[in-house]
Amino acid sequence: MILAIETSSKVCGVSLHDRDLCVAERFLEEERVHAEKLVTLTAELLEEQQIRIPSLQAVVVSAGPGSFTGLRIGMSFAKGLVYPHRIPLAAVNSMYAYIASCRDLITAEEKALWLIRSHRDFVYMASYAPEFPKLRIRFGKTGEIVQSYPDCRHLISNTVPEVPLPGIRITRRSILPSMIGNYYQQYEPGSANCDYDSLVLEYGMAYKPKEWVDGTLQ
Repeated sequence: MILAIETSSKVCGVSLHDRDLCVAERFLEEERVHAEKLVTLTAELLEEQQIRIPSLQAVVVSAGPGSFTGLRIGMSFAKGLVYPHRIPLAAVNSMYAYIASCRDLITAEEKALWLIRSHRDFVYMASYAPEFPKLRIRFGKTGEIVQSYPDCRHLISNTVPEVPLPGIRITRRSILPSMIGNYYQQYEPGSANCDYDSLVLEYGMAYKPKEWVDGTLQ
C-alpha cells in the first residue's frame, strides 16, 4: 500500500493506493490548515483502512510547484513519517501529476494551459506537449498569460484567476492527493528510496524570487 500526500495548494490531504487503484482518500480545501490538519487526516485514513505505518510500501509527496509554505509542511511531514521506519519516499512534480490527471478535459484541437497558483498573483504555467511528462514550467503573473501563450483557448487551473482573460475558457480543478499517487504509480513506480536528503522541493528549499530569469524556471 502506498500513501500519497498533497499540500501544494489549498488542498491538504492524503490517499492510499494499492497497485493502480486509489482505495481511499481524505482531504480538505481550506487556506492555512495544512500544519494543523495533515496529521489528523493521515491518522483517520490509516485507521479507517486498518493500515499501520510500518506496513506502507512507500510514501509519495507532492514536491511543487505550488504554495511554498504548504510544500514545506508536506515534505517535512513525509520525511518525519518515513524516517523511523525506513519507508521509501518519493517526490512527485505537482504540475506533471495535475496535467496527467486532467488531460481528459481537453480536445486535440485545443491549445490548453495548466495553471497552479503560487502566491498573490504569481502562478506556474505549463502547456501539454508530446514530450510529457518532461514539460517546461514557466513562472510569472496571471496577467502575462495572454502574452506568453497567445494561442491558449482553454485554461485548467486550481484557482479562479482574478485577472480577466477574454477568449479563454476556464475550467477549475483542484489538485488532489489521488493525482499525486496515481502519477507515481503510472510514471515513476519503484522510484521511492530511503535517501531522504536527496528529496527537495522542485524549485529548491530556499525560495528566492530573484532566481527566476525572464519568467522561466532556471
